[in-house]
Amino acid sequence: MKDLIIVGGSMAGVTAAVYAARSGLNVMLITDSFGGQLMLTEKIENFPGFKSIPAVELAMKLREQLNNYKEIEVLEGPKVNVIEKTGNNFLVKTDSKKEFESKTVIIATGKRPRKLKVKGAKELEHKGIHYCAVCDGPLYKDQEVVVIGGGYSGTEEALYLSGITKKVFVLENSSELRGEEITLKQVKKKKNIELIFNSELTEVLGKKTVEGIKFKSNGKEKSLFVKAVFVNIGELPNSDLVDLVEKNDRNEIIINSRNESSVGGLFAAGDVTNIPLHQLVIAASEGCKAAIYVNEYLKKN
Repeated sequence: MKDLIIVGGSMAGVTAAVYAARSGLNVMLITDSFGGQLMLTEKIENFPGFKSIPAVELAMKLREQLNNYKEIEVLEGPKVNVIEKTGNNFLVKTDSKKEFESKTVIIATGKRPRKLKVKGAKELEHKGIHYCAVCDGPLYKDQEVVVIGGGYSGTEEALYLSGITKKVFVLENSSELRGEEITLKQVKKKKNIELIFNSELTEVLGKKTVEGIKFKSNGKEKSLFVKAVFVNIGELPNSDLVDLVEKNDRNEIIINSRNESSVGGLFAAGDVTNIPLHQLVIAASEGCKAAIYVNEYLKKN
C-alpha cells in the first residue's frame, strides 16, 4: 500500500513526486516514458535556471532527480489504463497486468497531439505525416515540407524545420500567427518559410508516402507538392484512464484550486486538467501544489 501513486513522468508528475517524498510520503511514480510532450521540441529556453537546454537533457534530469529519494519507487515502461476506487483507496491497473494500491493518486499524464481527420491522413500516418519535427524533421533534409497550424508549437516547429529543409510552408486557418513574440520575429525573418493564412487542409496526397496536400485558401482550391506534413492543430488530454472524475467538454479533468478532482483522494496536475495555461513552469507549480495538498489530505483522513 502506497501513500501516493503518481501517473505521469513529465514536469508535473516528477515535481509532485519530489515534493511528496520530501514530505515523508511513500510514493510510486508510474510512467511509460519520461518527458511527455517535452520530447516533441528541440530545446527549452523559457524555463528558469537554464538559458537554453536540450529537451532530451531536461527529461533525463527529471528522471535522475528521482534517484535522490528512497521514498520514491519508479515504475518505467508500463502504461496505466485504469484507475478504480476500492473502498477508501485506489487501485491502479497497468497494461502489463500489474496492479497497485494507494491511499491517494495524482494524475499528471499531460496531453497528446490532435491527429488530422482529412482524406488521406489515416493511410499516410507515419508515412510522411508526423507530429514531432525534432523526431522526424531530419528525414527531410533539403526537401520541402508543410506545417499545419501556426500557433505556439507550429511556429516553433517551422523555425526548427527551416534549419534542415529546403522550404517550409505554414498553413494557418486564421489571419495571423500565434506564439511567443521572439519566435514569431524569427519565423518572419526566415527566407525559406512561407506563411499561408486563411487556409484549411482538405486532403493529404500520396500513395505510399506523402506527395503533397490540397487546401482551401480564401475560398479557392489549391495544391502544394511537399514530402512531409507536420501537424500542430492542438492537443487532447490523456484522461481516458479514469472515468471516476468529472471532466469538461474538452475531456480535461476538472480540478479546484487545491488540485482536487470530484473524487476525494484523487488529484490531478498539469496539462491533463482544466487549468487555462500550459507551460513547463506552470506544470511544475501545479505538481508542487498537488503534492502539498495530498499531504494535507492524508493527515486529515
